[in-house]
Amino acid sequence: MKPNQFKSLFLLMALAVALPSFGQGLKAFKLKNGLSVYIWEDNTKSDVYGAVGVRTGSVNDPAEYTGLAHYLEHVMFKGTNKIGTLDWSAEEPLYKQIIAKYDEMAEEADPVKKEAIGKEINELTIRAGKVSVSNEFSNLMESMGGKNLNAGTSYDYTVYYNSFPAYQINKWLEISSQRFLNPVFRTFQSELETVYEEYNRAQDNPGRVQNQFLMGKAFEGHPYSRPILGLPEHLKNPRLSKLIEFYNTWYTPENMVLVLVGNINAQQVSARINAAFGRLPKKGIPERKSYPELEIKGRTQHTAKIGYYPSVALVYKGVPTGHPDEKALDIAMELLSNSNNTGTLDKLVISGDLTNGYAFLNTLREQGRCIVSVMPLYDENQRRFESNKSAEKKALKAIEQIAKGEFPDWLVEAIKNNICRDYDLRMEANESKANALMEAFINEADLSKVLNYKEEVMAVTSEDIKRVAKQYLTDNYLALYIEKGKTKEDNKLKKPGYKAIEPPVGQQSLYATQFKNMPIGQVEEKFIDFSDVQTKKLNERSQMFYTKNPENNIFSLTLRYGAGEREFPKLGIAANLMNDAGIMGAYEPQQLKEELSKLNATYSVNADDNYLYITMRGYEETLPQACQLLARQILMPKLDAKQLSRIKGSLLGMRQQRKENVPLLNQALSQYVRYQDKSDYITELTDKEIYELQIAELTGDINRAANYEAEIFYCGSLPFDNVYEILSKNLPLVANERPSQSPQDKALAQVTENIIYFLPNSDTEQAQISFFLPMQGYDKKDDVLRDAFYQYFSGGFNGLVLNEIREKRSMAYTAGAYVVTPQVKGNPTYLSGSIGTQNDKANDAIDVFMELINNMPRNAERMDNIKSYMRQEALSTHPDFRYKASYLKRLQQMGYEGDPTAVNLPKIDALTFEDIVKFYEENIKGKPYAIGIMGNPKDIDLKRLEKYGKVVRLNERKLFNTKDALF
Repeated sequence: MKPNQFKSLFLLMALAVALPSFGQGLKAFKLKNGLSVYIWEDNTKSDVYGAVGVRTGSVNDPAEYTGLAHYLEHVMFKGTNKIGTLDWSAEEPLYKQIIAKYDEMAEEADPVKKEAIGKEINELTIRAGKVSVSNEFSNLMESMGGKNLNAGTSYDYTVYYNSFPAYQINKWLEISSQRFLNPVFRTFQSELETVYEEYNRAQDNPGRVQNQFLMGKAFEGHPYSRPILGLPEHLKNPRLSKLIEFYNTWYTPENMVLVLVGNINAQQVSARINAAFGRLPKKGIPERKSYPELEIKGRTQHTAKIGYYPSVALVYKGVPTGHPDEKALDIAMELLSNSNNTGTLDKLVISGDLTNGYAFLNTLREQGRCIVSVMPLYDENQRRFESNKSAEKKALKAIEQIAKGEFPDWLVEAIKNNICRDYDLRMEANESKANALMEAFINEADLSKVLNYKEEVMAVTSEDIKRVAKQYLTDNYLALYIEKGKTKEDNKLKKPGYKAIEPPVGQQSLYATQFKNMPIGQVEEKFIDFSDVQTKKLNERSQMFYTKNPENNIFSLTLRYGAGEREFPKLGIAANLMNDAGIMGAYEPQQLKEELSKLNATYSVNADDNYLYITMRGYEETLPQACQLLARQILMPKLDAKQLSRIKGSLLGMRQQRKENVPLLNQALSQYVRYQDKSDYITELTDKEIYELQIAELTGDINRAANYEAEIFYCGSLPFDNVYEILSKNLPLVANERPSQSPQDKALAQVTENIIYFLPNSDTEQAQISFFLPMQGYDKKDDVLRDAFYQYFSGGFNGLVLNEIREKRSMAYTAGAYVVTPQVKGNPTYLSGSIGTQNDKANDAIDVFMELINNMPRNAERMDNIKSYMRQEALSTHPDFRYKASYLKRLQQMGYEGDPTAVNLPKIDALTFEDIVKFYEENIKGKPYAIGIMGNPKDIDLKRLEKYGKVVRLNERKLFNTKDALF
């Protein structure tokens, strides 16, 4: 770097925004090429979160080539003319031919000729694949301990991100900038298929389908109305040349930001940032199209039969991000529904008039909308939902109350405090800080908007809210009705007969060799220090675990009573009811919500097989009062009969639609494969038992569960002794608590022979496949071996499963396998695998997965990467302070006294590839397994499946508890 450049760089840093105290670690500057850099220092973190954001997304897709921004995100992992290149002089001519062939195919109308061109592209891609390594970028990130490598495309932005050890900053900056220098969009053909699998996956997700209907109507006439993934007709007819054009237009330094948050020093890395990202050539800023606002006059209704259950979304005009009215309008929507459930819409749910309801302000860079969504009540007696029309009328009354300014000032203050508390909680995490900075860049907001966010929220007055509520929540709105039904569109691609790409094994580019030899910072073998986790008994058995909060005065409190649904099968419903309960003789449910809201405290109750959980968060100055209210509610709950009727109706209404609910059926099938008759869906309460539920028995279950010993996890800034005194006096703990038998593991199914369970479903766009293979009992001495096998077999982009099924053959968007460990040492571990793939690819995908199971490929050259990753991941993955105590408790249950890294690091260093092979041969190869498949029987060859075991055909009733069924 030249001296004048160095001076200019730090001058820009000195001109950073004025920072409040908590933001003193934030530095901001620009490089000469226009690229923005935001660094937020926090040396309490064990790693660094790095992201590169681009101010472009699906909103900038050409109208005739939608989906380009998302396609581009996928192929930005495929390397450059340096990364992944074995012989660029041989690859470049093939790459140019592939580009030309896509143009030729796009212009060809004859389907037969189109298919022939596709096969030509496949042959060229295979040839190019022999002189390149398309997954080298992810391999190199793995080698330097990069975790959670991923990317995302939204309407207004695209972001590339991962976490990494602080001492690897040089390598991260080098490879993260290099990926934007002359990228090569290798294996474009296979990524097209992967994206279409992602599209099919979305069609099986009712939430995604309904959200697209909502966005399509709410932003009609604007690109926000289009799917981020692109329209199916465009996905079928892509042009690689248009993708390159999109990259050259939008991926310019002036349109990009580098964000680094965590254990990093801005002054030390600024020169390195300039050297790395300063290489990106300066370009002009692309021109953006402008679009008119949607005119909404009066009430306009649109109806779509795409739901399992009826619902209504009311859409009003809103504001884009950064608009002067944004915060006031956001609070107005919180007056309808908020996390404390004190809004006018919340009251309708608590009183049992609606199944559920929520409201939010959807702000995007160019436009925004106010959205209110409600689900009508399910009448348990008539066994049907009330009408969408009745739900709309109820919602309109709640909206009208806010639009007329009929709300108390104390509620406004409580909501503002709640928003500020949630902001502080978010700012505890590297990723959340990075997201806030990224959002500021995307929307061209000053960083003071991030740092002074709370001050701006608190400055909003009741008069501001009344003004915007009256202005935006008017009689002009869209009424979007979702009715029961499923649209069937034949948008699927025919399964192409493409050959798999077979990259050279054991080869790497010159760049990779040089990259691995780059110097790194000093590696500290710093283990997690649990000495700050203090414990003390609060009762004969119950114990408090305390961790200091070094960042703010927000406490988090979790009571974990040692009994769950295993002892009390109705406890889950009772816990749900507790979320909207009052206090006997003192507060109605809504009154209690208001009292807690005034204390700026929020709580929730839930249960699982092992425990009853009560969690609370708030400011410590009101901790005693909040605990007193909580204790009174637990000991003397006032459960509401109308609320119970709503919950019962909701459960029964959802059960009525089970046969059409593809995601739920897949969950039930996976549970059946693993647990057989012990599946949660088979041991659940019968319809009759739900119908006959009574308040008295549910109240009793809460009281009985609260009689068990409890573990209390507390994190806050008050001294330990002060907290102990407050909790010992104010928590709902009984004398002589019953001893807990938790945790326990649900008994796994015995697999004595290979078996395939097939659930026919002609509605699913994708076949869903799950694999279950029981293994040895858990012993901590095998942790390193298990982790090494996982990293080799299925670790991210580099694992065998994703590489063979997705990267080489484009058979799935998601594919993976995990070694699942039990809650109790000694109980069995097991291999769990899953694939989501087009129905006509299901047999082939199973063939590939089973070949990996039966004859795992031996790629010993990956061993150095795996060891390097495991070592760095172990040293740089530390729990956040709020979860430190519960993490320690979990480690102790598994047999550790402290940080497992101290014990396991020597084992990682001693690992050999033969260890992974031995683990595979002893635990997986030749062992009996079970496979669950849900898919269209017209496309899946059951006879062909018989080579893997006995095929058992199931129906939906087999997966659920059908005793005393009402439907």
